[in-house]
Amino acid sequence: GRVVASTDDHGLKLWATGLADRVIPASAHLSSPRAAAFTTLGLIGWLSVYPGHRPARQLLDNFAARLHALLREQRRPDWLWFEPVLAYDNARLPEALIRAGQWLDKDDMVRDGIAALDWLAELQTDTDGHFRPVGTESFGKLYSRPLPFDQQPVDAWAMIEASAAAFDATGDSRWQRYAEAAFDWFNGRNDLGLRLATPNGGCYDGLQVDRVNLNQGAESILAFQFSVRSIRQLQRLANNRSERVVARAGR
Repeated sequence: GRVVASTDDHGLKLWATGLADRVIPASAHLSSPRAAAFTTLGLIGWLSVYPGHRPARQLLDNFAARLHALLREQRRPDWLWFEPVLAYDNARLPEALIRAGQWLDKDDMVRDGIAALDWLAELQTDTDGHFRPVGTESFGKLYSRPLPFDQQPVDAWAMIEASAAAFDATGDSRWQRYAEAAFDWFNGRNDLGLRLATPNGGCYDGLQVDRVNLNQGAESILAFQFSVRSIRQLQRLANNRSERVVARAGR
């Protein structure tokens, strides 16, 4: 769905279209909240090109409603989340709800998605303002505040894109600050003060309790590369909004 929406390469668009035509009908059985979130985001890209595709629209309706129901079922006074645990790629869940709410014109989805992302952003911000993603040692701990290590590049990327979705929906500049803090994590503004991004565009695999994981897997490299793209898109969006505000003020 993202490829179809973003590529100018006709052959690549045809390939992605053919693949999506097979994948979409086979995706309804997915039960993982993260699978639902990623599918939702892909469907929004797909529908931006093929808005009359009924199976995609039905699947988007179903997955968005399912994510919204999970959040409403699981939330407690001190726990505003879709599940009783935190895991990896957490920010994709509220991002999907925000984007789906915008696409489906459902303000309550957007509002609840932003509230959940706000809650997560607070958990992932250290007292000095730097980004601290949920550590893998937190996984499986019910209703517990996150532990700091190990920290993964995909979580920084997810926070950047989710913050961009929240900024797009609200225009609130604090979401730009959250995104920039997540991007700065790659460049050493983190718990250890160590860079994960490399001079040649690579990225180390994570931040451990006392060191950087020096492996450079494809997931980590792509997370950094897509983060660069996403932060630039967000900066352009913020600049365009500022220019429009200035233009209106000058009338």
